[in-house]
Amino acid sequence: MTYMIKTDPHEPVGTMTLISKLKCRPKAVDNLFCHLQNSTIVNLGRDRNTTREVETEQIFEIKFNERGGVEGLIIEPPSRMEVVNVLRKIANQFSIGVDRHKIERMSQFMARENSSMGNCATVYRITRGELKTNTVKEENIDFQLNVLPMTNDTKPISNLSIEKSRMGCINPPRYVDFSSGILKMGRFVSKIQINNRFTVFTEFDGKVRPPTDSMNRILLFKEIVQLNLDSINPAQGELPPISYGELIDLNINTDIPSNFIN
Repeated sequence: MTYMIKTDPHEPVGTMTLISKLKCRPKAVDNLFCHLQNSTIVNLGRDRNTTREVETEQIFEIKFNERGGVEGLIIEPPSRMEVVNVLRKIANQFSIGVDRHKIERMSQFMARENSSMGNCATVYRITRGELKTNTVKEENIDFQLNVLPMTNDTKPISNLSIEKSRMGCINPPRYVDFSSGILKMGRFVSKIQINNRFTVFTEFDGKVRPPTDSMNRILLFKEIVQLNLDSINPAQGELPPISYGELIDLNINTDIPSNFIN
């Protein structure tokens, strides 16, 4: 997850990147149990660059629904708001957000989608096809991914791209993680790519007006979230329980329950 911030299009950019490892396992039919760990923050600024380890050990579940999207997160309190928002953005990468049959049969359409930035009108562009048989060997990976068919008269898809452009978001967040200023949303796009590897890339541009800036400046920022499947290994041991977990929605504009604050 990377933030790039500047006060003017021609000024040097300050960049903060959060790099984490995410380990996940299926749980029941509609849930994915995940563990966020080993996080590092890299800050690149005008005067100096810094790298530091951060405490982000967190277990949670991503709850899916039959409509093709992510319903929310199951998290056990207490948990810091900034950590919950990171988890919301991670879960958003797994969300198709629309009926899966449309993904299989249509190449372009529009639908409303619940996301970390609110309920948005989303244009979907779908590309699908067969993958070359030697791709697995060329990339030196020990697994192969296919998208399962929705009906009996279709074949598995080994090369799938879903591009989404979002606009007209209802109930968007008013703030962003790094600032208390008022947010104005801009470009919000993402791409899910399955071609033996699984990669999701989301990019969000916006403007923030600081509340106490006498010069009335506007901060320009870009947020990039990228999720890459690194490996698939046999599960070991039992899943730890989330005994007192609560369902939290994806919208970062929504406050978390008071018992989460520590």
